[in-house]
Amino acid sequence: MGGDSLKTAFTAVLLLLAGCSGTGDPASSLVSFFDAVKTGKGSQAVEYLSQDALDSLEAGMSLAELKHNPDSSSAALAAYGMTLTPEEVSTITIETLLQRMIESPLFKGMMEDASLEVGEVSVAGSRATVNATVVFLDDTTSGTVEMVLEEDQWKITGEGLRFAL
Repeated sequence: MGGDSLKTAFTAVLLLLAGCSGTGDPASSLVSFFDAVKTGKGSQAVEYLSQDALDSLEAGMSLAELKHNPDSSSAALAAYGMTLTPEEVSTITIETLLQRMIESPLFKGMMEDASLEVGEVSVAGSRATVNATVVFLDDTTSGTVEMVLEEDQWKITGEGLRFAL
């Protein structure tokens, strides 16, 4: 995985993360997800990504390629503050990779001044959209985050990832 891909992945993860338990409202889940990311709570943040979002991230981050070249991938990840042995890389899941990324000192440092502002929310059954603005590394991005009610919790969808990318 090249440096640009990892930078894109860090940005995508940042713009996605937040959560609350239960069927609460989508905006609260998005805010909680963001708070989990900002405070380096990787396992909590990953809970707010739908299976579709995880599948999209796995493909977008070229997880299969990462696992196919564990020695070089381990070295590349180390440059981003993620210490993983080649053995760990060869068997890593997207959930674990995201957790480790969010928990890395580099990512936590990048998140210090990040902020999220939530706007209008629209709910239609088990699907919702949340208008949001994220400030990250002095860049402001606004868009719509699509969410789905999955496992009794509002989660960011694969379509919701488009906001971040």
